[in-house]
Amino acid sequence: MDAAIDTSTRGATVNALLAEGNAGLAAAGVGAPRLDAELLLAATCGCERAALYARGREPVSDWCAAAFRALLARRVRREPLQYIVGRQEFWSLDFTVTPDVLIPRPETELLVELAVSLLSPPFEKGGPGGICGAAHVDAATQIPLNPPFSKGEVGARPLLCDVGTGSGCIAVALARELPNAEVWALDFSADALLMAEVNAQQHGVAERIRFLRSDLFATVPGQRFDVIVSNPPYLTADDLAALQPEVAFEPRAALDGGADGLDVIRRLLAVVPNRLADGGWLLMEIGAAQAAAVEDAARAAGFSAVAIRLDYAGLPRVLTARR
Repeated sequence: MDAAIDTSTRGATVNALLAEGNAGLAAAGVGAPRLDAELLLAATCGCERAALYARGREPVSDWCAAAFRALLARRVRREPLQYIVGRQEFWSLDFTVTPDVLIPRPETELLVELAVSLLSPPFEKGGPGGICGAAHVDAATQIPLNPPFSKGEVGARPLLCDVGTGSGCIAVALARELPNAEVWALDFSADALLMAEVNAQQHGVAERIRFLRSDLFATVPGQRFDVIVSNPPYLTADDLAALQPEVAFEPRAALDGGADGLDVIRRLLAVVPNRLADGGWLLMEIGAAQAAAVEDAARAAGFSAVAIRLDYAGLPRVLTARR
């Protein structure tokens, strides 16, 4: 039995605390109040959510009830659940998150998916995603569905770079999926880099990721990469004003892309061509309304094979461009 769910006491029951949490969160405008209440109570009691259902009538220890109410008060103030419990799932991996880093979003997984598709076999012999014969192209986006590289172009140890790594979720996922790759993770925030290193250690890939504090490539030696991935700040001032209160807790520098959302994107497009190997790819997350402007900017910067990949909600999500 979990120590916090203690039948020897006569405190509030699991069901009573969940009802209290649900009511408080609903009144505060939280979108999924019951779910958040369950996750907060499970985190406080050190158990899985399923255990709460099985023990709904059992009393909870006084200290656990007090701790739950303290967390509940934070969520009522609209602090993100992920910062309160200190974790978020990305690419089926658990990542530690704090207010020093952006909370990983599911749509960003498309960056990982595309990078892995580019650097699948011949690098991982017999693995998924390789090609035999002619390459195929996605009819809707015209993005190659099979790796455009060969061993002769890239070599047996492809070099990737994650610009603006934040929590390290992209870099860590890539290092896990591509065991032959070397990954660089860049961020101008020293606190974010520390968190990224924590996550890399947690998932056993720290030895294959080089962490470097840098504003884009400012402190990177003259290195060229086979694939550069980035989830840069791309929200406009109007976007930020319209977002839910939780976003105010996230680092603004990781979200704010300037008046039209393209300040950092333009800077990135200007320097990436000099950081890509011949035939290398840029994969960059963008805002749904920015597709045409970003495509034009990428072509003006000299990229070829410029295209926009839709996410699973059907929204323009990732620019792909080749040097």
